[in-house]
Amino acid sequence: MQNTGNQYRFQKISEIQKQLEAEKEKRTQLGEKYKKAVKAVDAIDYILASSIVGLSILGIGLLATIIAAPVVISTETITMAAGILFILSRQVNRKLKHKATKHVKSVFSVKTWYKKNQRPNFESTK
Repeated sequence: MQNTGNQYRFQKISEIQKQLEAEKEKRTQLGEKYKKAVKAVDAIDYILASSIVGLSILGIGLLATIIAAPVVISTETITMAAGILFILSRQVNRKLKHKATKHVKSVFSVKTWYKKNQRPNFESTK
């Protein structure tokens, strides 16, 4: 009678460990996806920052020639739009980095739990 109770407990423990391993894999994959998204947003940030600088320099150069004043207005409008997009992308990047670190921390906590509680060999107790 006592042996069947132990088998049931061992079965439940095995199920829980399998669920934790599946969750760990899921979190690892999500963390990798967020890291890729952070890299993509960083690349967009660099492109936007360099376009802001380039368009500003172009605007100053065109402003030096008073004849091209209408062109300066359009380039500065584009520069302001790029600046707003840059600010928004920095906010998105901050949120993505936070989510990526959250998933990495949860995977790390599961790994440390496994190290503390070494998985017992249930087959040897049968």
